[in-house]
Amino acid sequence: MRDDSILIVAGEASGDEHAAGLIDEVKHLYPHSRLEWYGSGGERMARRGVDLMADVERLAAIGPAAALGNLASYWKLYRGLLQRARRRRPRLAVLVDFPEFNLLLARRLKKMAIPVCYFISPQIWAWRSSRVRKVRRYVDRMLVILPFEEEFYRRHGVEARYVGNPTAGRLGLQPASRPAEGQPPLVALLPGSRGKEVEHIFPLQLETARQVVLQSAQRGLPRPRFRVAAAPTVELEELRSRAREWVQRSGGEPLELEFIQEDIRTALAGVDFALVKSGTSTLEAMILQVPFAMLYSMSLASWLFGRLLVDTDTYCLANIVAGRRVVREFVQQQARPPLMASHIVEHLADPARGEALRQALAQGARRLGEHDAYRQAARQIGIWIDKEKEAA
Repeated sequence: MRDDSILIVAGEASGDEHAAGLIDEVKHLYPHSRLEWYGSGGERMARRGVDLMADVERLAAIGPAAALGNLASYWKLYRGLLQRARRRRPRLAVLVDFPEFNLLLARRLKKMAIPVCYFISPQIWAWRSSRVRKVRRYVDRMLVILPFEEEFYRRHGVEARYVGNPTAGRLGLQPASRPAEGQPPLVALLPGSRGKEVEHIFPLQLETARQVVLQSAQRGLPRPRFRVAAAPTVELEELRSRAREWVQRSGGEPLELEFIQEDIRTALAGVDFALVKSGTSTLEAMILQVPFAMLYSMSLASWLFGRLLVDTDTYCLANIVAGRRVVREFVQQQARPPLMASHIVEHLADPARGEALRQALAQGARRLGEHDAYRQAARQIGIWIDKEKEAA
């Protein structure tokens, strides 16, 4: 017999946030439910009453070396989750992102006849697409947050439902405030949320900013200002320190930099253009209709290895959602500061070009819809729970 419990597994801070939002909506839609939640997650899930077997803050790993160092912890969690699932027989397992771990877990849960609902798909449409076979075998329902993913999975025989996008729901498809008239241009630099990414990408952004100043002066344009938008996981002082070190190494006149650590709407308010590290920030910039270009760069060895696994030539999430190349992508060998600066200056010099890009971004953002992703996902989970009760 199954008990009134749900196993829920998140392995990163973002997964903890999404899982907490989902739990809130399940409780809101089914207030008389006596469901108990247990699994792995973080502080947000703990505040919702989830009995956690592991904290994602301790599991978080960036890079192969860190991941290898945590293998013992992952293995202990994996065995513990399965033992508890075998003992309690939950009505449902909800796996949130964290694909390397969760797809392994799904396989064993399927053998135990525990229904598996996967919330927030691995990006298997972009890289290592062979994993779709595992999803087809071990996942009963995939709840996806990018509109094209539903068709992708159904084409491969997987039951999938687009529930909306949490980022679009949070920002509300409302544009950020426009630049103030009569002010010098403002360019935002978003270097990412992970230490290794910031270490590699922020110097490229700083050199690009310097080139923007030089090229603007050559064209007789106003001297731009720059805003460095720090992610919540990055210390402001770390970015300031890296900027000072870069100035010392590179020489020349220091840049006029404003450092800010606020919500993304505030960070991009009044911005004429942004240079954004690839990832969710590109989706946020698209929703807020802020003209931007995407930047990504890594070590040559990592790049060559990664190319063997990648199934797409488009790396910008905003472009993928829009279904076309709306914004310029500067990836690896294209991520050269003079080239990126030239692109930015062209936009600063031509307001009509920026306005056209804003309109294209708005059109792409509308493809996300305005569904409440957590509420729609909760409804799907509620249907599944009811089905299991009827079958019990």
